[in-house]
Amino acid sequence: MNDVDDTDYFYDRAEAELKLAQTAEHPAVVKAHYVLAGYYLDKVYGPGDQHTPAVPLTGASEPLATGESAQMGNPAAG
Repeated sequence: MNDVDDTDYFYDRAEAELKLAQTAEHPAVVKAHYVLAGYYLDKVYGPGDQHTPAVPLTGASEPLATGESAQMGNPAAG
């Protein structure tokens, strides 16, 4: 792959992640897809400000889901 192929690939992956985020129902899944899209866009456009992620996170140590809401397939989980 050359740089143009890489850029096209990362851009396409970012678009795919954004579409997945828009159709996801669980908040943790939505967040994960947006984070991944941000990483792919950083690969396309550069990281920009090194101290500001493309997708702001509320806390680096905060899990995407906790407790019962972390259990996939639990209809009461939210």
